[in-house]
Amino acid sequence: MDSVRIAAAGAAALALTVVIAATSAFTLHAGEASAQGGPTLVTKVGVGESPMAVAVNPYTNRIYVASSTGVSVIDGTTNTVVTTVPVGVSPMGVAVNPNTNRIYATDDWGGYLRTIDGATNTVVATLYLGGFAKAVAVNPNTNLIYVTQCGGITIYLCVIDGDSNTVVATLEDVGSSLHVAVNPNTNRIYVSCPTYSVCVINGATNAVVATVPVGVASAGLAANPNTNLIYVTSSDSTNVKVIDGGTDTVVATVPVGRNTAGVAVNPNTNRIYVATPPGLGGQSDVSVIDGASNTVVATLDVSAYPRDVAVNPNTSRIYVGSTSDKAVWVIEDLLPSSVGGIAELPDVAESNSLDRNLTALAGLAALAVATVAAGGWYARRRWVK
Repeated sequence: MDSVRIAAAGAAALALTVVIAATSAFTLHAGEASAQGGPTLVTKVGVGESPMAVAVNPYTNRIYVASSTGVSVIDGTTNTVVTTVPVGVSPMGVAVNPNTNRIYATDDWGGYLRTIDGATNTVVATLYLGGFAKAVAVNPNTNLIYVTQCGGITIYLCVIDGDSNTVVATLEDVGSSLHVAVNPNTNRIYVSCPTYSVCVINGATNAVVATVPVGVASAGLAANPNTNLIYVTSSDSTNVKVIDGGTDTVVATVPVGRNTAGVAVNPNTNRIYVATPPGLGGQSDVSVIDGASNTVVATLDVSAYPRDVAVNPNTSRIYVGSTSDKAVWVIEDLLPSSVGGIAELPDVAESNSLDRNLTALAGLAALAVATVAAGGWYARRRWVK
């Protein structure tokens, strides 16, 4: 029976190889962007004063915007605000765990991390972290939340268990970090360090395992879990630094023409979106980078002050928070290979160890097939050891 199951899993993996081989030849060249539609501005959604951060749940197609009035919840289908959730006096960061449908919002001046239930749009937990709490990121595979500059007199990077809503670790050596990003596939956490570098943390041990010099103070971080590349922006630089997560080295520098702020990645299309606030000429836009060639393939004028960026990889829509017009710009960037949809691995909790791994292997193959064919994101369940 085991050999039959192994053969079935192998067949699924073989089918995956065939599908990838058949579809990997597609390449979008810079000159073809407009001919195939390219990125276009869809609409502008009014939110609260000074939107500071944006996050997306790709499973529910809800967008969350932290502003001075709270966390605005946008319906990605109708592009309307369905509610605004109060989260304290100074909302700063927002992040989503799509697996649990929990949204995490930091209250900078209050020093709180508040947990919002995405089903009810209500605060279901409040955790006091000290005098401050700034940026926040989530690893959906481990259900751990990372908050920068938490604490009071001494500031830390706080690690919170999403199940128990308790702080399970504090890292003082990276406590002054402002920005944080997570690669859920490698369980690596990336934070901006004060020495013009990016610090790499092993999520299993909560230890800093590398420090990558980038030469500038970062203004944004984003990781592509599929390519294991990390993108670093800076308000002091007109370039985007690209870090290889396998070697922890800078492998490319992409010029975008003006200083940069927020950054986000669509892992399905391998496109990177960079907010560039007004420069000396007063122009502000969103630069679109092709992750394969590390070149800017499009620039969109948003006529505002773009600050943060988030992507729904299932709809290929990009959400840009603008502080000057109290709104979120909605951009659509459809490619021939991005048609939406995700696949969920089967529930293997009740199987024995061999069955679970074989089922997971077959499920991963099916998921990857669906990902290539239908633009899926990443699995809701991890490989079971």
